[in-house]
Amino acid sequence: MKHITVLLTLVLAAGSVAACDAEFTAGSPAQARPVGAAASDVPPAEALRAAVQALDATSHNFELNAGTSTGSGRVDHAAKAATMEMRGQAEDLEISMAFTVIAPDVWVKADFGAELNELWGLKPGSWMRLDKTKLGASTTLPIDPSGTPDLGVTDLFKDGLADVRRTDATHFSGTVDITVTDSVLTPSDKVLEKAGDKAKQLPFTATVDDKGRLTSFVVDGASVDPDLAISLTFAGFGSVLPVSAPAGAVPAPDALYQMLS
Repeated sequence: MKHITVLLTLVLAAGSVAACDAEFTAGSPAQARPVGAAASDVPPAEALRAAVQALDATSHNFELNAGTSTGSGRVDHAAKAATMEMRGQAEDLEISMAFTVIAPDVWVKADFGAELNELWGLKPGSWMRLDKTKLGASTTLPIDPSGTPDLGVTDLFKDGLADVRRTDATHFSGTVDITVTDSVLTPSDKVLEKAGDKAKQLPFTATVDDKGRLTSFVVDGASVDPDLAISLTFAGFGSVLPVSAPAGAVPAPDALYQMLS
């Protein structure tokens, strides 16, 4: 799913939402290697790929900023559960969407402003339970059925990194091609068209902890376009609050299924 300003544009223009279910499947997951002396011989790009895959091994909290859009959530892989909320502003409207997954169940909460809420039959603050039998084959969500959010970092680290350097045992830098992912980090087509080839060589910094897990990823693209300023942080490893089923959830209206198709 492209970040929330793009989501609003799609809702206004066509009543649909583009999403991407991007669980890493290219071969066996790399094992996180300890940083420091033992990791010094690991190529920097390989160390970062292992660092993002290490997130799949433990529960964690995350926060993201992409241009004017923000988001946060938590993941509990052992429970196959996750929750995330995205907020943003576009065309003078403030909107938000939230998703909760406790496999195999999925809930959604949305607020697109009074006019669109009435049009789509949405009640701000109310969770809606999705009937998976009504989801089309092309429907994808920003959290996959196993409870893993698609933040786009796996795609970026797999195919988008270049000139990766290790600053010290836990810090990295290089450039990243932001165009290789279709996720909550993806800027609008308008932004990418304006940025041109610069969007394929944006400077980044990344930090891992002493167990080789990614703790921050920052793309310094503001000088190219404000929407290319991106940051992700990961914390609370192994100690997140449980993800609970939303209380008082109501069946999702038909319009929501159209939006997600």
